[in-house]
Amino acid sequence: MNSSCENVNENLIISFYFIGFFLTIIGILLNICSCLLFIRSKSLCKTPYGIFIIALSVSDIMKLLSEYVLHIIYLYIQHPFFVCSITWFLTLTTENLSYSFLWALGIERNLKIWTNNRNYLISRKRAQLISILIIIFIIIYDHPFLFIPYNVSYCFIKLNNLSILFSCDNAFYKSYGYKYSLSDLIFIETIGLNNLILPILIIITNIILIIGLKSRSYQRRNRLGTRKTYDWREQSVILYVFLSNITFIILTTPIGMLNGWSTIYNHKMVTNNISIILDLMEILHHCSHFPILLMTSSVIRTKTFQIIFHPRRRRHNLSNSRQSVKTNIRSKSSS
Repeated sequence: MNSSCENVNENLIISFYFIGFFLTIIGILLNICSCLLFIRSKSLCKTPYGIFIIALSVSDIMKLLSEYVLHIIYLYIQHPFFVCSITWFLTLTTENLSYSFLWALGIERNLKIWTNNRNYLISRKRAQLISILIIIFIIIYDHPFLFIPYNVSYCFIKLNNLSILFSCDNAFYKSYGYKYSLSDLIFIETIGLNNLILPILIIITNIILIIGLKSRSYQRRNRLGTRKTYDWREQSVILYVFLSNITFIILTTPIGMLNGWSTIYNHKMVTNNISIILDLMEILHHCSHFPILLMTSSVIRTKTFQIIFHPRRRRHNLSNSRQSVKTNIRSKSSS
């Protein structure tokens, strides 16, 4: 077992633990709010859109836990299988799941825009099946991380004259008759799903979605014979897609490129001042989906406001509506 680590600023390490703790708590709460909103709102929960948003929020929660909380557990558990295998498997699996559900969400929106045949649309049951298949595929794709390494290289940082395990620089595996390293797997992720295929698919899907929304809006203006027709739902979708793409590219691309460069030239994972800052940026990305929804969708804002500030009024209205339905049925039966 070897240990190696580049010089890391002590104040930056302290900032990582404090800022990372704050972002993780905020991100988990925001994603839990997103899940509760779509579960409690029947009009949202019954849609494939709601299924993919719930799956995206759950994967973001798991990503936040694996990205930050595991660094705290390293203080108590330093087994190579946990530090190198379990950590990287959870980190990349949850990240790939988050990107996959974001892509599936874009495809579902595109099908609604570009096709008029309901047989080609994604129903709620199809969305559930697609989510299960995505989870199975990503687990199979990332399962090589789960083998026990026969040699590892750790990164220890100095904090208040104490040597603290911070991350796994590299690990070496032997499975299926092949020998490979953690840096090899990260390089495959860099040119594969995590940093190349899924990001490109997400960007292309969202560009096609924006083109489709603009085209449909243009057709409606021609049919109505007016120059100004404001469809707020389509405008909110375009704005959500645009902001999601911007945050996705700005906050996640740098750390992926840095890890890919390090695996090629240094044959190990990079741990320095820049990588720690970029890790915090990636954590911030997995906190951003629900705030972007709140910013761009008045429907989501209204539903959230009703659930948080008027839960009793909502229950009272539901009970009144049920009571009115019962009285109408009784009156019709008596007549």
